[in-house]
Amino acid sequence: MLYGTPSLAPARQHRSLRRIRRRAARRPERAAEILVRGLGGLILLALLAVGVFFVVAGEQHRADPPAPAGGPPVAADALDSRQVDTAPLSIEEIFPDQAAVRPAAASPYRITMTHLDADCRSAAFGELAALLAAHGCDQVVRAGLVAPYGGYQVTAGVFDLADAAGAEYVDGRLRHVVETGDGTFTTLPTTNPDPYALPTSQVGWRARGHYLLYCVINRPDGAVVTADDPYAARITSDLVDSYLGTTVLGRRAAAMSAAP
Repeated sequence: MLYGTPSLAPARQHRSLRRIRRRAARRPERAAEILVRGLGGLILLALLAVGVFFVVAGEQHRADPPAPAGGPPVAADALDSRQVDTAPLSIEEIFPDQAAVRPAAASPYRITMTHLDADCRSAAFGELAALLAAHGCDQVVRAGLVAPYGGYQVTAGVFDLADAAGAEYVDGRLRHVVETGDGTFTTLPTTNPDPYALPTSQVGWRARGHYLLYCVINRPDGAVVTADDPYAARITSDLVDSYLGTTVLGRRAAAMSAAP
């Protein structure tokens, strides 16, 4: 009976051999699979790294102030103080075309008059005039303009303060001063504002280096220029940001950077 009984040992050995063969066959497949996954991971990491680079580069590009097209690199501190930026302002520099101001990508603003004064109090009154004097303002160059939108009457100009810290301080105080009626900018032609009268104009301003740029916007019919006025924000952007900030002071900063 023992001889007629099949032995189990050979069957186990046969199955073991088949398992060994299967394992041996699977090892190259697994190695290839691991290799493919590893390469895929490296490619994904590389793509992520490239994506992060372009995102960061884009953010830096947006953060950097625009330089005049085709001009030399602009030093970051070129306009930080009058000790470095020593050349006085002139009407010819700020308003070289006596007929019009031509902001980039905007219609021209007709110039009605221009004015330069060594006494900055002629272009401001109240607490603002005192702030400008306290921070070394020694020049203001401004123009009376007619906007290409709705015939709005605008005064825009540049105050020359001693340093960037003073300009930033005045910039930070201005909203409170204007909203409380304690002071503001005057207009061209100059009027004698009643400090107790309700304001009808809208003002915009910005510090750049040791300069304070500004505009005063009035409707031709004398009505109040409201906060949601459809033209006021565009006028401020055209004159304060684009023309005075980028074109005029950008040109000055580039010239200083190019000087030996």
